Amino acid sequence: MRLLQCIDAALFALALAGAYALRAALTGVIDRSPLEPFSEYLWLFPAIALSGPFVLARLRFYAEPLPPLHVRRLATVARASLLTGLALVLLLFITREQSARSVIVMASAFGGALVWLRDELTARLAATRLAREQWTQRVLWVGEPGQNARFRAALTPVERARFADLGDFDPAARSAADFAALLHEHAANAVVVNLAGATAGQLARLQPLLDICGREGVSLVIRPGFLPGSPLGLQIDTLASEAVIHYRVQTASPASLLVKRIADLAAAAVLLLVLSPLFALIAAAIAVTSRGPVIFRQQRAGLNGRAFTLFKFRSMRAGAERERDALDAQNEMRGPVFKIAGDPRLTPLGRFLRRHGLDELPQLWNVLRGEMSLVGPRPLPLYEVGRFDNDAHRRRLSVRPGLTCLWQVSGRNDIADFDEWVRLDLAYIDNWSLFLDAKILLATIPVVLLGKGGR
Repeated sequence: MRLLQCIDAALFALALAGAYALRAALTGVIDRSPLEPFSEYLWLFPAIALSGPFVLARLRFYAEPLPPLHVRRLATVARASLLTGLALVLLLFITREQSARSVIVMASAFGGALVWLRDELTARLAATRLAREQWTQRVLWVGEPGQNARFRAALTPVERARFADLGDFDPAARSAADFAALLHEHAANAVVVNLAGATAGQLARLQPLLDICGREGVSLVIRPGFLPGSPLGLQIDTLASEAVIHYRVQTASPASLLVKRIADLAAAAVLLLVLSPLFALIAAAIAVTSRGPVIFRQQRAGLNGRAFTLFKFRSMRAGAERERDALDAQNEMRGPVFKIAGDPRLTPLGRFLRRHGLDELPQLWNVLRGEMSLVGPRPLPLYEVGRFDNDAHRRRLSVRPGLTCLWQVSGRNDIADFDEWVRLDLAYIDNWSLFLDAKILLATIPVVLLGKGGR
């Protein structure tokens, strides 16, 4: 909600600048009196930026999400624009400033129109299947089903919109193995543990479930059922107007993660445009030198193990996937992943593309779709994830997979131990920062140009 308020504040400020420019352009048409210098309006920018979102919040604009083109939504924005304009005119009267009233009226109207357009766009984007899959918290509710039902009923509309409900898990009736299977089946990325009404015996059965969440990097929200003190190292949050203890997967702030996502989208869009001639050249070379599709598609494990379709330039002969089992004995990686030097399935062009990472370029489309990031643990095929023999390995799935990572810049396929690969991924997760992402991106350039560790 605060992010939307900040965006709307910027839109109201933009509306004031636009209103001044329009009024200045119309001087002599609608009013022959000259307009005051722009510098005399600067003090109004913070006033309108603060008052617009404040009035919208008081009208519960941010608390009650409604579908696109809803009449009540439009009426709320219109009321907020009117009240904001009246408040600014009153402010001018109190301060005896000589700013043009027409600028204030237009700024309030323009600000309301921009906020309404922003709200419509946000609502339509939030309603898309891709947005629901990428941004909705897939929540499994742990606790006594009756208590869980009462807790759900207390959720606000905004909180309900954030959750995809995966149902209840009663620890008194089911095992920890069942719990782990449900997490994997539904690619859950959050678990709400409801302690209300739990007996001492039931609390003892919860510990293995918490251990599983910790190993696999699944966020925990614990509702204690009473207001606790703030224990050291834990974050107290609110859910359904009650205090909960939130164990976050990452220590990164939401603002930093938002900057990372915006940078991903901007960079992916620019690179897809700039590299389009190279894409066309590689596609033509693949089509001419070997039979089969230009783009290879494969199901990979994304955030929290959720399957997505990864795109690559095809580097192997057609039907190579069916030959993998016959080559399994030649696997050079220790662990569940499959890597061999001199893979006979590679085409001559594919070997060059692999060495320099050019086959991975179509994954910029995965970044743009929100399924991947520029930097993050490399996504593995679903069958390799299914072969994990250590639940702690699944914690590398707790962040969005990336085009490049510490493994890529530390030797790539020259690292033959999957445990070492995972160690690098977990070091990235535990020490993540925007600066670390920048360092990895810069370190990737010489690795790609020289083909270090590429096969």
